[in-house]
Amino acid sequence: MEIFIDGIDFFNLDAMKYYSFAKTFKGNKKAKAKELVFSEYYYGSRKMDGIWTMIIKDMDGNFHSRSRTESVNGGYADKAEWIPHICKELEALPNGTALIGEIYFPDNEGSRKVTSVLNCLKDTCLSKQEKGEWLHFYAFDVVAYAGKSMLKTRFINRIATLNKIAPNEHVEISNYVKGKELWELYLDTIENGGEGIVITHIDSEYYPGKRPAWKTLKLKKELEDTIDAFCDGATKPPTKIYNGKELETWPYWIEDRTEKRLEGCRIIDYTNGMPVTPVTKGYYNGWVSAISFSVMDNGKPKHIAWISNIPDEIKANPDKFKNKVAALTAMEIECIDGEYSLRHGRIENWRDDKKPEDCDFSQVAN
Repeated sequence: MEIFIDGIDFFNLDAMKYYSFAKTFKGNKKAKAKELVFSEYYYGSRKMDGIWTMIIKDMDGNFHSRSRTESVNGGYADKAEWIPHICKELEALPNGTALIGEIYFPDNEGSRKVTSVLNCLKDTCLSKQEKGEWLHFYAFDVVAYAGKSMLKTRFINRIATLNKIAPNEHVEISNYVKGKELWELYLDTIENGGEGIVITHIDSEYYPGKRPAWKTLKLKKELEDTIDAFCDGATKPPTKIYNGKELETWPYWIEDRTEKRLEGCRIIDYTNGMPVTPVTKGYYNGWVSAISFSVMDNGKPKHIAWISNIPDEIKANPDKFKNKVAALTAMEIECIDGEYSLRHGRIENWRDDKKPEDCDFSQVAN
């Protein structure tokens, strides 16, 4: 199949490859990444964990969808009929437009989960979506618009064109940011379990089949800092009031005056004005919400992190973990007014081979 727009066969166009830090890179990867992000010459957005896809509305108004790689039989399969809901939501696109993005499940990200559906026969694919979750399209670039190629167009101008496209129920348009906001997006994306972000130079063209250095850069978990620290025994109490969205089925309630734990959901009593309050699971069970970690500084413990993303076993029995050493990962080691802390810190694994005295402050300050 061939689909020509402005004299270029976009259906068979090689996908641009995005740059990553080479194994031979000698510098500090995080410092280099921050240098690029804060230079104001790069825009970036979250990378969804799905399947790279080009959706084309040809010059006659027909939709086509192809993946990054060719099929085992050669050529690209056209999967537009596998995602009719997405094509319908893109009907307003002008003829001769090609979008690049990710086909993904917003509540169940992962490329294998997408391929397990898209690789089925069409009727089976549609049936699986009807019974489960509909696939979504996350558009992050536009390489042709209204019959004109944008391969030689500056990235900042491609973003402006992309923003002309209206999002919909199953179509999301990438929100590009730069500078401090971009770095915050990176940290938050990793903290929330996302795959990472991709940044692109504002002057970059689209280079089919190539991976030009520093025109783009994928920032993933590889930039995390790791230190060994020990649980020093300090804890934080849990938040009391539950403010979540599952109030109608929430099972953790207390009586206001006595703070007696009540069994089962009490939404009806609550709605009728009875003196009952929904509380967090941690408060209901008497758990802690976070535990403290320290390192040794000149023979004395020095607090370095509160870790809240911990299993229920630790929340219920924090004393069992006192003086145990863990490898902690964090997106940044911050120093504010001489006080060090871990940003978005979490426990990677426990180190039974180490003792508190092995956790030296030098690994934080360096």
